[in-house]
Amino acid sequence: MDSKNVPYSVRNQLRSLHLAWFVQVFAVLFLIWIALNGRDSLFLGVFASALGAALGTWLAPEAPYPWRPIRWMQFAGFFLLESFKGGFDVALRAIRPDLPINPIFQKRELALPPGKPTMLLTSFISLLPGTLSVLLDTAGRTLEVHYLAPETVASVDRLEKKLAWVFEHDEARS
Repeated sequence: MDSKNVPYSVRNQLRSLHLAWFVQVFAVLFLIWIALNGRDSLFLGVFASALGAALGTWLAPEAPYPWRPIRWMQFAGFFLLESFKGGFDVALRAIRPDLPINPIFQKRELALPPGKPTMLLTSFISLLPGTLSVLLDTAGRTLEVHYLAPETVASVDRLEKKLAWVFEHDEARS
């Protein structure tokens, strides 16, 4: 779409979203710089953080989602807990042959919108022990998932619901 055809109010709103995105990315990158380097070479840290934030803002293919830091921290805790539970389950199945391994493939309709939420879901599914994202259709609406056992389907349902909460998308499975 040609930017000349976009109403001024929409362009202004997009600019403010991108500015907010830039500031937030800059803050995160700069905090990482300080955590790794201390207060040594702060000028270089400011420059590197600003460059990274500017590139990230410029290369973003769509309007940025609003950041919800508290929700992301809660999601990180949820994801770590799910990872430990899944890892424990996979380890038990590896050392105890009486526990069944019954791999299945399942196609699931996604309630999350296409774009960043869906791409994060497919990435996080592959990071959960006992699950693997296999194929996302071109429209981004149907995902095929490999499960180590049928019981692991529930962890992907919880993951999708939690990501919907993070992105404030209320149509995810209840």
